[in-house]
Amino acid sequence: MADAAIAIPSDLMDSAEADLVRAELERICADVLFRDTTRMKRFLRYVTEETLEGRGGRLKGYVIGVEVFDRPDSFDPQADTIVRVQAGQLRRRLDLYYSERGQDAPVRILVPKGRYAPTFEMRQMRDPNKAADTQDTFHLENIGDTDPRPCIAVITLDDLSPPSVQDGSHFADGVSAEIVNALVQFRSMRIVTLSPTVSTTFRDKSVREIGAECGADFALSGSVRREGEVFRVTVSLIRCKTGEHLFSRVYDREFQPGGVFNLQEEIASYTAAAVAAPFGAVNRYNRQSLNGRQSSMEAYNCVLRYYDIKLSPTRNHAELLLSDVETVTEKQPDFSTGWAIRSLLNTFLATQCLPVENIQNRLIEADRTARRSLSADSQNAMGYYALFQSYFHRGKFEDADRMMRRALSLNPNDYSKLAYYAICLALRGEMSRASTMQTAALRLIGRAPTWYHLPQMIVDFSEQEYHSVAGLVGQGLAETPAIFYLFGLSAKAYLGEVDETKEIIARILSKDPNYAADASALIELWHVQPELARHVNKGLELVGLNIDSLNVAENKAS
Repeated sequence: MADAAIAIPSDLMDSAEADLVRAELERICADVLFRDTTRMKRFLRYVTEETLEGRGGRLKGYVIGVEVFDRPDSFDPQADTIVRVQAGQLRRRLDLYYSERGQDAPVRILVPKGRYAPTFEMRQMRDPNKAADTQDTFHLENIGDTDPRPCIAVITLDDLSPPSVQDGSHFADGVSAEIVNALVQFRSMRIVTLSPTVSTTFRDKSVREIGAECGADFALSGSVRREGEVFRVTVSLIRCKTGEHLFSRVYDREFQPGGVFNLQEEIASYTAAAVAAPFGAVNRYNRQSLNGRQSSMEAYNCVLRYYDIKLSPTRNHAELLLSDVETVTEKQPDFSTGWAIRSLLNTFLATQCLPVENIQNRLIEADRTARRSLSADSQNAMGYYALFQSYFHRGKFEDADRMMRRALSLNPNDYSKLAYYAICLALRGEMSRASTMQTAALRLIGRAPTWYHLPQMIVDFSEQEYHSVAGLVGQGLAETPAIFYLFGLSAKAYLGEVDETKEIIARILSKDPNYAADASALIELWHVQPELARHVNKGLELVGLNIDSLNVAENKAS
């Protein structure tokens, strides 16, 4: 059984590994999903061989259009989208192949979104002579009965379109494939897919029977119906043991020629976020069912508790969870998500809590544990997200952006990453990009915590609209990220609430006499744009709190 999947750059492969890739390429091309797709096989063969020969860097849309699809030298990949369309179809078919017949393949050939050069993942095989306690293992490759992660069975959507427009079956298959692709990016879930043929055999079975036969906790099913130019897609999530509906949504979308793939991806993104994201239906249900009782699933419990902390983070909760997740990861060194959580908690304690303690040590530990997460699972989006935070707060912005792009390419539907990224961008003065990320986050989440709206509050503050920002102070210092509590105090001062704000500051100083210095450290850690820092400082000066964050920000900018 495979123990780990390691992405190996083509220029580091030896001849034996390259032969394994070519053997896997032949298996894929002979599979039922590919054997009748002449152009797609030609596409896959071309990009694979070019990458193995060290020419992956030249795989651009123009080159592929000319070399694979026989377009003329005048080919314009922006006007003729054949390469992008075929690449999307290729990714979907590879996802289906590896979720079914290719699950145990020793090599995986994957084409990441946003590029045409494939990546090659080699599976490390478990040493049969090495003893292992599989009961406590929490790792992507352990998909047996001992894996504590919840399992979702995705049943191919039914086509209920009238016979006159019976092209909905292809659309239904495409939506189902996109949903699977979006769900598998959430590493705290296990996904079982039922192909169209297999799904047919489950039509007359209850969800209890489906769960028992597939080893699934939840079943995701639905239907597609086309009426004229409108597609109606209905998706439901049901708990297999009880038949309880945990999530249901209807999507009505207008059909547009040439926009089918975008439509399928849009529906899949919304569905995956609503079902599997940190505050999605599965995790909400499991938090409720585990509440108040001891669970043997230590690893998964840590994940659920981390999601709870993200809703309303406090120092005490973070410190307690950090202690527990340290214990779990030491017992389970391949628990990639656990190492990522350790990193994120250390960053939280270094950058969002007052009084400030052990900043540098925590940031060093955050960097170490983020890298440990990715060494355990190089495809874990949370590991890249943790490394993004580590880089950002240490001022390594190019590296931070690179890590965030990687995290979002692996899982574009995790709205918490988008929201945090928006905050970082807004504080640095990149308001346009921040707005884009915040909009994407809010579109994917139903009811957002207050901190998801912080980027807009930064804009409000900059435009001297202080009322919403001042409201942050009313939530209390423990419930508001410390950097934004400073914005709230400054906003109250600008609104003329001087006496009340002075009383609040006096209470803070009685507990943290170094609050001014701590506030300055926060401005530095979050790399607040100098003009914005000056604006905050002037408000704080109105109530007698003088910090040197402006000098820090300007020195960093220079």
